Amino acid sequence: MSRRRTRYRVPTRCPTGKVRFRDRIAATLALATIQRQGRADRDKTETRAYRCPTCAGWHLTSQRPRVNR
Repeated sequence: MSRRRTRYRVPTRCPTGKVRFRDRIAATLALATIQRQGRADRDKTETRAYRCPTCAGWHLTSQRPRVNR
């Protein structure tokens, strides 16, 4: 019996040069993968996903969420 493999879609690029994820779920899964791997060789680690106003896709960032005052 063979297992059916799901294809991982390679993210495309935004006009800003950032990696573009098509929806929040894809960005959140990528974020979880990064956090699970615990990349110690990087100075910054992505902490959240946000919607891009330029491409309407989703990106990852290491910045903290902005707080409205």
